[in-house]
Amino acid sequence: TMNGGSSNGLGNGAPPRRSLSGTRLTISRNNSRSSSFASANGGLSHSHHGPSNNNNGGGGYRASQSMNSINELASADASSSEDQPTRSSRETKGGLPPIRWIQNRLDWRGSDHMPQFCHAHGLGRVATLALILGAVLAVHALIFLQLHLHSRGCITISILDGRHPPLTPERIQLVYQWVLYVVALTAFHTLEFFTTAIYNPAVTSADSFVINQSMAYTTAALVSWIEFWIRFVFFPFVNNVPVSFIGLIFLTSGQIVRALAMITCGESFNHLIQQTKKDNHVLITHGIYKYFRHPSYVGFYYWSSGTQLLLGNPICAVCYSLASWYFFKRRIPFEEGTLLKYFPDEYPAYVASTWSGLPFIWSDIVTAQGDGGTTPRGSNSANHQEVSFSADGFADKKIS
Repeated sequence: TMNGGSSNGLGNGAPPRRSLSGTRLTISRNNSRSSSFASANGGLSHSHHGPSNNNNGGGGYRASQSMNSINELASADASSSEDQPTRSSRETKGGLPPIRWIQNRLDWRGSDHMPQFCHAHGLGRVATLALILGAVLAVHALIFLQLHLHSRGCITISILDGRHPPLTPERIQLVYQWVLYVVALTAFHTLEFFTTAIYNPAVTSADSFVINQSMAYTTAALVSWIEFWIRFVFFPFVNNVPVSFIGLIFLTSGQIVRALAMITCGESFNHLIQQTKKDNHVLITHGIYKYFRHPSYVGFYYWSSGTQLLLGNPICAVCYSLASWYFFKRRIPFEEGTLLKYFPDEYPAYVASTWSGLPFIWSDIVTAQGDGGTTPRGSNSANHQEVSFSADGFADKKIS
């Protein structure tokens, strides 16, 4: 599954949700309130009314929003939870040992003995992540404010007066870029959680911060930090302020587009993919989806590329852009093949009136000969609904 937003509404069959004590939750299957099935991290959104349930990590089906369902979600079935492994109990495989160790910490491995931390729905885990993100964001925002006031002559910071060899004007500029980057990064993960919590509270969990997206996402972040600090120490003159400003525009625009996609989806938003389509699912083509078929992909693509332009990382800027583009280039045809199968009459017209939003990625849907229907180009079968992907924008796709 993709831990960055569902794009084609496919699910993943993850373990059931657990209560705050780490035991399996009871899910109500009688939902009188409408819930949704949709594309959150790109793709199209689809909504439906009717029975729903919920699975682990905030993905899959929606639990009932009624008070009865909330009460049921709060009840624990300890006797039936022993055979359901939590994410924290599964060790990350592959990768370099230091990165694997970091990923295991992000996945909270080893926290099985702590009820409030052993599962993504534990309040301890949510509170800890919120505290760390908020503290890091606040510290860097304060540093940026002090730098700005110093540059305006409102305050004086002696270490920034240019007479201290380690902090040359070039390095001071890089410090500006770093603190803006950290503010943008922490704001992104914080907004992922709060937007989900506000517009789709039934699926909100600690995983909604998407901090532990994947080994690939963690590796990419670490590599970009290494490149930046190598430049800071040895090559501070390798920097381009106008390009960094363009990067700031890119990431801000990407954040806005992604947030609009999540808000437009509302209860349809999911960080995990769903696998079932109800008879009364409909395409959501309003709001930002009126212009982009994959707005959350668009938002993430330009946000991730913009972060590296802001840092002034020439190598990672190219690698991030190419890796994200290649991932979406492979993912979108399968996703649109699934949507075409689900909506053979509506989807081709929608494709014809919209743009994917990503450069040089066009739809593969063409008119088929014979029965007058449509099919994805290069496809021998329309049976593409069982497709699962990993982390948002970086991991490889897996096809079952």
